[in-house]
Parts: sequence; C-alpha cells; structure tokens
Amino acid sequence: MPLKVTKEMSSHLIKYVRKVDVSFNPFDMRTRSARELLRQINSQRLLRCNTKLKVNAIIQSMPDAPTVKFSFVDGSEITFDSREYLANDMLMDIWRKTMKMDDDFELEGKNVDDM
Repeated sequence: MPLKVTKEMSSHLIKYVRKVDVSFNPFDMRTRSARELLRQINSQRLLRCNTKLKVNAIIQSMPDAPTVKFSFVDGSEITFDSREYLANDMLMDIWRKTMKMDDDFELEGKNVDDM
C-alpha cells in the first residue's frame, strides 16, 4: 500500500527542509514535473509552516536538464533530475527522508523548531 501523507504530516515535515532550488527552462516541455513541484512547494500553507524555507526558481535560457535540489536542516541534500520523476514521486522521496529525520530527531531528543 502506498504511503499517504496528510496535510498535517506535510505541514510538520516541511520544517526539515531549508532550501529548494528548482532550475529549468520555461520553454522546454521536459520541465513539467519541476514546475509542478515548484507550484506545490510554493503553497501558502507550506510557506507559513516553515518560515525559514527558501524556494528559488532558477530560470535558464539554455536547454539544460531541469533539476530540483532540496537542502535539509541536518546539512544533507538531495538532487533530482526531474525529467525522470513525477512531482509527486519527488515529494514522496522527500517525505520519506524527512520522516526518517523526524524519527532520528525524536530519538536524540532534538526539536526541529530549535534548528
């Protein structure tokens, strides 16, 4: 059964993300998933939940491959070549990683709000 992430869960898990860089050429049809992910991450709900979140749209004029790079509170990063992913698939990978980080923080007695 696939993982189901509720609004409440995503509102908490987004706190583990510090920066999202979405790089794409707006005239290239291969960038659909990158643009959709940018739209979803830029939602008011997620931005209100994490005021430290920086979302950067990097518009390119060259036909380079679209990329999405997530930076987390623990210093780790994940970069996607978004041509090979759907927006929901990238978000599911991010939610899985942040769930793991949430578990680790809880075991260590840390709080993401203090980071």
